[in-house]
Amino acid sequence: MYEAPGRKALIETALDSFQTEILPELAGDRKYLGLMIASALAMAVRELEADEDADPVRRVLDAFAALYGEDNVARAGADPEAQLDALSRDLARELREGVYDRDLTGSVQQVLTVLIEEKLKLSNPKFLAAREYSQPTPN
Repeated sequence: MYEAPGRKALIETALDSFQTEILPELAGDRKYLGLMIASALAMAVRELEADEDADPVRRVLDAFAALYGEDNVARAGADPEAQLDALSRDLARELREGVYDRDLTGSVQQVLTVLIEEKLKLSNPKFLAAREYSQPTPN
């Protein structure tokens, strides 16, 4: 579908050129803006890599299936992204309503852990690799 170089290679080339040729020349507010652009490009590369590797949406939907059941996941939408959006909204609403206040472990904890891990893979993979975040322990 796409001709070489692919989207990922183009963004990586742009990021490398930006970081080596343009970013060192920036100062003050422009340096901060440049760092934000570099961070956004790096995140785009990681998203494309995630699309090539394991299916992060499938991993999260599997965690939701353990919480709500396969039938409810299937009823949440026609495509995986719609299912993920609907189920995430349902879980957020249930958390706000206190449905899991007495027992925030098991399947609920697993869904939240998978969601956070998949988001960290894109936004801050170094933090995830260092495992510097703590998780609640079951009582």
